[in-house]
Amino acid sequence: MLVNLLPLLFVSSSSFLHRLFILPTFHKVEVASPSFCPSFSPPPSQASAEAAAETEADKLLSAPPDTTIKYKPTLHPSDPIIKSLLILSPSLTATALDLLDSRWNGNEVFKYTMSDTTSDTMSATTSDTMSDTMSDTMSYFVKLNRVEDPSVFTSEAVSLAALTKALPDAATDDGGLPLPLPLLTPLPLHIGPLPKVGDIGPGSFMVLSYLPLVPFGSLKPEIQKSLGSSVASLHLSTAHDSLHKGRFGFPTSNFLSIMPMNNTWCDTWEELFARRLTAQLEKLGPNLAPGDVSILEKGAIILDNLDFYLATTPPNKITPSLIHGDLWIGNTGATLEGNPCIFDPCCSFSHSEFELSPMAMFGGYGDGFFESYWDKMGGKEEGFEVRSRLYTFYHYLNQLNIFGDTAVKKNCEDVSGDLVKMLAAAGAGAGVGGK
Repeated sequence: MLVNLLPLLFVSSSSFLHRLFILPTFHKVEVASPSFCPSFSPPPSQASAEAAAETEADKLLSAPPDTTIKYKPTLHPSDPIIKSLLILSPSLTATALDLLDSRWNGNEVFKYTMSDTTSDTMSATTSDTMSDTMSDTMSYFVKLNRVEDPSVFTSEAVSLAALTKALPDAATDDGGLPLPLPLLTPLPLHIGPLPKVGDIGPGSFMVLSYLPLVPFGSLKPEIQKSLGSSVASLHLSTAHDSLHKGRFGFPTSNFLSIMPMNNTWCDTWEELFARRLTAQLEKLGPNLAPGDVSILEKGAIILDNLDFYLATTPPNKITPSLIHGDLWIGNTGATLEGNPCIFDPCCSFSHSEFELSPMAMFGGYGDGFFESYWDKMGGKEEGFEVRSRLYTFYHYLNQLNIFGDTAVKKNCEDVSGDLVKMLAAAGAGAGVGGK
């Protein structure tokens, strides 16, 4: 059965998402030009990014055709995705679909174009009339995975709805000058199942509002500055204060990449982070070689001394902020108009600094982003460098648990070693397993 998120998000006052995150009325997004979302992490400069895009495109074009028996999207009216789009745009016909992004975890993102193909409209032959015809279109993002349950996309939809409510609107400063264009995120509109085809499936898909993204838009200096200020505004937002009530967690659990995130409410950030770090260490343990316990031993020391690593001045200053949760550069973009964009979230109410470590780890963010971010946040809090190393350790553990890469394992060993040395230098800790 198809799940139509239009009434779920925008109409039904009894719906879960509507009650949590009241969203604005959905409006038509005009199509300006096709977009391209790279499937790899962009390099740090615009020129090298464009060169890398050309190389990646050449690889894709030269790759042999995929002969795997699996669900493949079509424009046929019986296709489950087309059925959902006809609910959203009943007067239009699906006329095009383009693959924009394909990731290692099986997620694919398409752009679907819906057009008015009525006989009166299509019979026009003048260039002016044809231009009007082409403007009478509607485009959507469709994200699919051939093996995931619809509940996975439902949890992402909750995060997108939460972001939409908290994102700052367009505004002016005290002098009446316009501020940078507001941060945007796609709106979830529809979730449905995909059939099992061959040995693959069943899966699911999510329809989202379309944003006309530009290639590597988030690398542009002006977008980086705007993005930094906007992410800070997100972290400072009080839109959800009545929901979290000073607690840490989220109304639903979700996934950081493919790692489950238990978001059950906690009274303190230390409690929630301890749960997160424990889960990573417990998953890692069985996958280590016999006797290879260095990371686990240091992890146990770190867990037993979180009060040291999370110390702030004044004490207990960490308050819940809504974070995107997976804000590496590949989950950002920019529109033709210059709006910064974020997508693919796994939100929670967490410490705002927890958002920043993957940015430094995976690159793509420049000085303009961080200067704008910290200016809006009022500067770094005392102990930031220690906490940053702690959060980097967590995110490296997550990468190690997903990919098992030896280089990432070395990073985990190095960062955990640094953290234990910090503790020893401060004279704040004892041996493995206790203080």
